[in-house]
Amino acid sequence: MENKSTREERIPYDQSCDQFAALNQVKGQSVRSRICRTGSYFGVVPRKLANGRLAFPAVQVER
Repeated sequence: MENKSTREERIPYDQSCDQFAALNQVKGQSVRSRICRTGSYFGVVPRKLANGRLAFPAVQVER
């Protein structure tokens, strides 16, 4: 069985919060506030970079 962390490593986390928000057709502040409250944006957990910024995968959230 494949480990969860192994699957996540294959997905490139190369988008900023605003790029991720535009892809999902919401405002960047909506994404940031949801992450602050719950730790994820509807199941998508960003990676924290060394400079303190968040990196997101290029995925659209299913509603």
